[in-house]
Amino acid sequence: MDKNSAIKFFLKKFTGNEDNELGQKLFPICTTKTLSKKDILFFEGQEGEIVYFLISGHIKLFRTNEEGKEAIIHFVKPGEIFAEILLHLQNTYPVTAMAIENSMVLGINSKKLYKLISSEPQIAMKLIGALAQRIKYFVNMVENLTLSDVKARLLNYLRSIKNENTNVVNLPVSKGDLALLMGTTAETLSRVFKKLTEEKKIEVRGREIKLLSLEE
Repeated sequence: MDKNSAIKFFLKKFTGNEDNELGQKLFPICTTKTLSKKDILFFEGQEGEIVYFLISGHIKLFRTNEEGKEAIIHFVKPGEIFAEILLHLQNTYPVTAMAIENSMVLGINSKKLYKLISSEPQIAMKLIGALAQRIKYFVNMVENLTLSDVKARLLNYLRSIKNENTNVVNLPVSKGDLALLMGTTAETLSRVFKKLTEEKKIEVRGREIKLLSLEE
């Protein structure tokens, strides 16, 4: 996908149409970048000024402690904006972003975008909506990790990412990475998948999971 097409995708997601005039204003402040699996887009603590929008693929956002232990924050899917903290005039990335499959991103200069949205309220409102959804996601994640057991956490996560209008989930990541997001071990998560399958709550076919029951 070329830069023009990537910008149109971004505009369709955040304004509802492919506004050519607005696209022309965005063109000089945007870049596109392709990533191979395991490529790092940016590191935690790295200075930068680019906000990203995922065109295709999946991106893992994570932090690492002093012992090198990884804590997964979020799996970015196509159509999501990330590193949006830079819009608050921050100058460092709070997490590391790594492609977990071949991916393409649209990079937008945060300082120039900040100036542009002051004159383009439709983008500003959509970005506010996206930030609100991200806050809701993290609130739900904290509640899930603190109040739910692994089985409930997994079911809640699967429901949150299921394809619209279906009960089918396509896991964006390996079960090992998913275990980190769930705050458990790969072995425990495997046992939970097996238990849910035996209870006929889910049907697993590789990374494709069908939710057979929406009740716990």
